[in-house]
Amino acid sequence: MTQDSCIIDGKDISTLGMFILRGGDYDFLSFPERKEPASVNWWERSGIDADLSDVYFKEKKVVVRFYVAASDADEYLYRLDAFNDLISRPGERTLYSREFGRTFRLRYIGSPALIHKGGLYKPAKKRGEIGVEFSMDDPLQIIDDRTILIPTGMRTSASRVSLNGVDLSQFGIIVNECYNTALKLPGAKQPLTRVFDRRTGLIAYAPGIRSFETKQIVVECTMVAPSREEFYHNYQALFNNIALPGGLMLETYNGSEKCYYAAMQGFKKLRPFSVRAMVSFSLVFIVVDTALPDYLLSTEDGNFVITQDEFLIKI
Repeated sequence: MTQDSCIIDGKDISTLGMFILRGGDYDFLSFPERKEPASVNWWERSGIDADLSDVYFKEKKVVVRFYVAASDADEYLYRLDAFNDLISRPGERTLYSREFGRTFRLRYIGSPALIHKGGLYKPAKKRGEIGVEFSMDDPLQIIDDRTILIPTGMRTSASRVSLNGVDLSQFGIIVNECYNTALKLPGAKQPLTRVFDRRTGLIAYAPGIRSFETKQIVVECTMVAPSREEFYHNYQALFNNIALPGGLMLETYNGSEKCYYAAMQGFKKLRPFSVRAMVSFSLVFIVVDTALPDYLLSTEDGNFVITQDEFLIKI
């Protein structure tokens, strides 16, 4: 077993024949989900009227997958009991990960999965995989400095997707996909309807205007950095930018959308941080103004064409 790779409350779990499985530590660094802001959904207006002046985040669920092994059943059961006692004590546990070079504060929730191999009766090596669910009650503990806004490092190619005027490539991000959701037509806000027990179908009172619900834009990313230190700097800068009060302007080749950050999905570590930091994830944004754009007639030099009555001309 690798010594000092994972230490819980000062206990090196390698002394229990344990370590964290590959892919079993993805939840540590993921951004928390934002608490939904207060909003009003006016029917006659596309999107929502959201109060984006304050930004708060939900606690974060962290699932860690451990491996345990022992030469016989007695030692195996002893190690399981010792580990269960260690993680289930009241209050927060401190878990140090050498891979991430960080200590996390976690509270035990449960153990939803245990896969045991090797039986118990027969004298042979025993091994198992344990899934443990923790709560990170303070999800912002992964952000050391809330003032970092400017990424570091040199970037040569732009992603053509930017937040508040900063191209995501400046954070070391390669945008794999965003237009599957950015170009998607949002759903219509439904009109008043009446349903009768003795009549087939319904009656919809559709007014002469159209309005749309909010929609999600999902930006699928791969983030790279030559060192763990540069990754943490740019990762914190990214979070601090999407956590700014007042909303965000998400710009793509198709135009700009006023939105707010909602969640991070599918965080995966693609390489060991000791070699080169490389992770993938998806950022979910909620568009607050989903009205369809108006296209206006203009001259070749970009000036609008105005009628004698001083009206603009829709195309």
